[in-house]
Amino acid sequence: MTQKLDSVVIGEIVAKAMQDEELKKSLLANPDKVLAEGGVAASGIQYKVAEDTATQKNITLPFQPLTDAMKLESLPEGASPALITRYIITKAQADDAYKKKVLSDIDTVLQDLGVSLPQGISLNILANNADMQYVVIPYTPPASGELSDEQLAAVAGGKGSTHAHTNTVTNAEAVSNAVAATEGAAVADVAAGVAAAAVAVVVLT
Repeated sequence: MTQKLDSVVIGEIVAKAMQDEELKKSLLANPDKVLAEGGVAASGIQYKVAEDTATQKNITLPFQPLTDAMKLESLPEGASPALITRYIITKAQADDAYKKKVLSDIDTVLQDLGVSLPQGISLNILANNADMQYVVIPYTPPASGELSDEQLAAVAGGKGSTHAHTNTVTNAEAVSNAVAATEGAAVADVAAGVAAAAVAVVVLT
């Protein structure tokens, strides 16, 4: 039997936490313990958990560099959220000053690109590093009922999971977040709702 990737295990735990308040509280309070008990392999990585709200979306910057195929050195007119994301990450990974600006003033970064956040929505940018990875619990509106198959799939798997390390980001097409683990060119393109949060984020570990 093939062992599940850590990215998939974390995604499943996050999906359950979105519907189980006690599990969510435990995950927020002691993520390393909950993830280990859920089957995430010991790798020396410390996990921190952030929870989205109706007005704040948590966006994770990747630690591993984009591959040459994923880098975007210039932004075409009318770029999609995914292209905007790749451009921001490409610049942030090549320029420490730009990365600091992304972390400290994402609103200005987006405005410079001609993207404005909807009124009342804010983004909190989180940076992974070699020893620490963020997991984001998406916001679930009250009395929203069970997650759809699309939402569960987006949270549990992402695309191209090939590595044990994980990142979590907002997913516009599902419930605003998806767990994605990548190595090399494998990428999960997700959007923090250019419709709902006006920026897309590609996550690589």
